[in-house]
Amino acid sequence: MKQIQYGCQTYPWKMNQKLYEGKVPHIVEETAKAGFQGLEAEICMLGDYFHSPQEVKELLDQYSLSLAALVLHQDWEHPEETDDERRLSNKAIAFLRHFPFAKLMVSHHAGQTPRGEGETLMERRRNLLSCMDSVADRAAEAGIVTCYHPNSAKNSLFRTREDYAILFEMMEKTRIGWAPDVGHIVNGGMDALALLKEGRSRICHVHFKDRALDGTWTVMGKGAIDYPAIVRYLEESGYGGWIMVEDESPEAEKNSDGVVQWDGRYMRQFM
Repeated sequence: MKQIQYGCQTYPWKMNQKLYEGKVPHIVEETAKAGFQGLEAEICMLGDYFHSPQEVKELLDQYSLSLAALVLHQDWEHPEETDDERRLSNKAIAFLRHFPFAKLMVSHHAGQTPRGEGETLMERRRNLLSCMDSVADRAAEAGIVTCYHPNSAKNSLFRTREDYAILFEMMEKTRIGWAPDVGHIVNGGMDALALLKEGRSRICHVHFKDRALDGTWTVMGKGAIDYPAIVRYLEESGYGGWIMVEDESPEAEKNSDGVVQWDGRYMRQFM
């Protein structure tokens, strides 16, 4: 049975983006120091290193780390990708060719755009899935697996239990896998373990972030989510991919490096 691997997402440093954008050597060193086995990078945090994948590989190799995934954020508001969206997606796929086992993580943040309702909402969902599937098709030609990470922001197209039922049905006709984010699932009012069981066949990547009962994000282990039970289920169900900690607690804004070290200590119980 394949063992789960544990890594860190670049989001804690993104909360201080002006300070850490492009500081890949520092981020890699802190990830290794925390005891993680890999890194998931957002393109914006790579800075100029996005154009130098071989340098990123050498930095990771220096600390015996793997690149678990590259995060691709796009608007994807139209039935087909725009020229700019296609160009960035193709650059992301080219980057990942240097990392044979890394996933392409597609993500959509609606920001201030109201998500809409009725047919307007469904059209936006269809456009999103259509564009992401086009990316996934091209990625698959390069041997790269693509997975979608929904979030629980107010304007997210998939944030509630009803939304996920629609998402799972829509994903059946695509090459896109599911990257559940346990914290966002709970933030959307759902039972994370129950949803993971329902969507288990689609899971190809997992995100952890902790959440207090009052709805605030916390560092790992200080929230109310039963992560030992979730890890136990994933192990028992044969999951052998990555679990990435994506801490976006207020503490991460104050001390990004310190939060990553804290999260690493908490996650060692599972490694």
